[in-house]
Amino acid sequence: MAASCLLAMTLAACSTLPKPPVSQTANSAAQQRMQTLAAVQQFSLQAKLAVQYSGKGYTARLEWQHSGQEDHMRIFSPLGQQVALIQRTAQSVTLTDQNGKQHHANDVASLTESLLGWRLPLAGLSQWILGIPHSGSPYQASYVASGEPVTLTQDDWRIEYEDYQPTALNGTNASLPYTTRLQQQDIRLKLVIQHW
Repeated sequence: MAASCLLAMTLAACSTLPKPPVSQTANSAAQQRMQTLAAVQQFSLQAKLAVQYSGKGYTARLEWQHSGQEDHMRIFSPLGQQVALIQRTAQSVTLTDQNGKQHHANDVASLTESLLGWRLPLAGLSQWILGIPHSGSPYQASYVASGEPVTLTQDDWRIEYEDYQPTALNGTNASLPYTTRLQQQDIRLKLVIQHW
């Protein structure tokens, strides 16, 4: 009996461990981290993607190559079939569907909304996925003492970061997010990085 009471007390204590303190302003570690990662001009990643919108939901696998003014993103079904290929250059945005038909628009968000039913915020996502805001609009964020953001709000999206891992990315060593949640109205996206 005493052992079971001790176990229950230990579990209760573990579940109420305090979370690290969070600040609404970027300390020097956060500013240095943003400056370092803002210089990253290209990356490639593989991730699991979960999407919920309008009472619907599905999971997919994502392969994304980002470099400067270009993005190539492939979205695969859980069975490995390519559902969409999104290509963005400085001049155009194209989505090739699973039947090979090409669709064009001015931006990825409106294109994915019209064809897939949900908005993919690619304009900000290339920075948000690194755990930093983009420079194009105001933002609000909360940070832990080591400089990583816990939350980020920008362009009407709320981004939450659940975990970070030390990662080497194009010669830059940084703590990068591995689980990122994004929400805008009823659209919820979850990205879990499998490989940088």
